[in-house]
Amino acid sequence: MKNLLLVLFVLGFFFTPLVSEEETSEESPFATTKKKVQLWKGEVVGVYKNRLWIKVRIYRNQKISKYSVSELKSLFSETKEFPVYQKLTQLKQGLLIVRDTIWEEKNINKNNQFIEVVLVGDYKPDPTSKMKEITTDAYISSYVEEDFFTEPDAFFKGRYTSPRKTVFHPKDRKEMVLVSRGLFLYGQGTDPSSDSFNPYFLEPKASNLKEIPSFYIDKYEVTNAEYEFFLKQTNTKAPPHWIGGRYPEGEAEHPVVHLTYREVERYAAWAGKRIPTEWEWEKAARGPGVVEYTNRDETLGYQITATKYPFGDEYDSLYCNTRESKLGKTQSVLELSTEGASPYGAIGMCGNAPEWTSSDYQLYPGHHIKNFSFGKIYKVVRGGSYSDSAKNATASARSYGGIPNLSEDRRAGFRLVMDYRD
Repeated sequence: MKNLLLVLFVLGFFFTPLVSEEETSEESPFATTKKKVQLWKGEVVGVYKNRLWIKVRIYRNQKISKYSVSELKSLFSETKEFPVYQKLTQLKQGLLIVRDTIWEEKNINKNNQFIEVVLVGDYKPDPTSKMKEITTDAYISSYVEEDFFTEPDAFFKGRYTSPRKTVFHPKDRKEMVLVSRGLFLYGQGTDPSSDSFNPYFLEPKASNLKEIPSFYIDKYEVTNAEYEFFLKQTNTKAPPHWIGGRYPEGEAEHPVVHLTYREVERYAAWAGKRIPTEWEWEKAARGPGVVEYTNRDETLGYQITATKYPFGDEYDSLYCNTRESKLGKTQSVLELSTEGASPYGAIGMCGNAPEWTSSDYQLYPGHHIKNFSFGKIYKVVRGGSYSDSAKNATASARSYGGIPNLSEDRRAGFRLVMDYRD
């Protein structure tokens, strides 16, 4: 029996609350998130006899310096009672009940250090105060309630501003479209004999997908007229195929073609942009190509959405100027169908004119075919052209340029990119 009593005593000890009921009822310091903050403080600089007319001088501070005249006046029209404090002790002595305000206009413009206003009203002393009347030994102030604590989620909520979908570059005035950051599925997974074969295409996962930061890309290829403007601005010699130093008549809005990689580099440096990598070009042309989702067991899965062309899997000569279109020449970028635009809104990324990228012509990771051209001698060219077949104008098709070198091979035209900065 003694042992049983001992056990009960011990259990009673362990189950006794360690915090008293009185302590647990104490209000948290974060129960309220408001505190009073002084908006302005006005010194009493004059008291008129017989009636309670007092002149108050309010010095500007950070809070009221941004107020307009009408906003300043509204501070006194909205509030009719102001606490009165003794200067020496800073103790509250009573309330000033304002009946009217008289503003001295010369003192309320933003160039003045202080504001002067005459307040007309009644003084109601505090019962415990010995100051039964207002004197120049007093000051009047106004307080507002402000949050002193904000939950982090609440602080950041709504503070993110989405980037603009399109911008106009300040230098060359070309319209650019946003390609948002995220995972990207590149290449194709059906033809191992092709240099665009991606061994991991049909089994995408975080380890073999590419993460590409957000960037802007030219909506249209650089045109003859735009390239001519660059030549005049930089006093640069025209390409040799421009007879008499002029592009073919009537082709001002056609994409400029037959440029070397080095010429494109010089244009990019002048414009303050850069040549896209081949993966940036491909993502801009076909979209991310994959959708990430969460399985029931909380593992990640990936659904392939990559298309063959910017506008889908089925070729259409109305959307893509290739050999099948039978035009036999480039088209004006403004005449290209908007129905053939990429998921991000870039136009002309299928056929018309080939485009330089800044990537070296290399094998894709995990692929093992041999080609004498692989290496850092050549640069990847994308997009196909009016003289290529539809097969060579897909979003994943790769070609290359740089024979005999990047200063002499007039292989392609171009469009440029610009990094997105928060």
